[in-house]
Amino acid sequence: KNLLHLQVPFTNLGENGLFSSIKKIFISKFICNSQFTKNIFKSTIPAKKLLVLYPPVDTKKMSVDKKEKWIISVARFDSPLHHKRQDILIEAFKKLHLKHGGYKLLLTGGSKDTKTISDLIKKAKGLPVEFVLNPSFTVLHDLYSKSSFFWHAAGFEIDETKNPENVEHFGITTVEAMSSGCIPIVIKKGGQKEIINHGHNGYLCNNLNELAEYTSMLIDNPKKRLKVKRLAQIDASTFSLENFQKNVKKIISTP
Repeated sequence: KNLLHLQVPFTNLGENGLFSSIKKIFISKFICNSQFTKNIFKSTIPAKKLLVLYPPVDTKKMSVDKKEKWIISVARFDSPLHHKRQDILIEAFKKLHLKHGGYKLLLTGGSKDTKTISDLIKKAKGLPVEFVLNPSFTVLHDLYSKSSFFWHAAGFEIDETKNPENVEHFGITTVEAMSSGCIPIVIKKGGQKEIINHGHNGYLCNNLNELAEYTSMLIDNPKKRLKVKRLAQIDASTFSLENFQKNVKKIISTP
């Protein structure tokens, strides 16, 4: 079968032209990385040709260590497609810090943009915020394993129906964090809603106040925190390499 993998930036391509002709004649199945992405393409591609195949995450490589009072965010600081909004995370952390001063925010990710990093460092002045730039997977793995919470703010204040390219289409780092026993508390946009069952294995937020409030609630409720942590680990396995391989075989073998 002829397959084409789709991500949201392709939505700028209209029904006319070479791409439209090729997709209607030669491509039998279009693979989307989330239901969110699939919904974006429903108006331009026949629904029967659109299939969802979630990206694979090597969940077995992730581990859980003794948890520290750390909140981790893993995202590029200079993402070319959409801003990850680390500035919003700092604002939310300011609110949390007033009540829970023992916690630290780890802003982790790749970057070559010194101006962005410099601005964020200034914004975080006086707060226990640590920047971990361009970490190796070994370092990142260790930070995941020891962090208690995972924050992500991509898509903040974005209208995902008008600008779907500016939100998270899936959320691989979210799954990695869950596999490591980090409770995900993220902005309620894009594919994140397909990973997180609100109140069950994590929390979906509409604003920065909710980021701080849900985190504070869990800090104050160890029993609830342990339950959500365990469910996050279990549910992360849905996106394992093994399940990905099974789903690929199913797609290929289905007419």
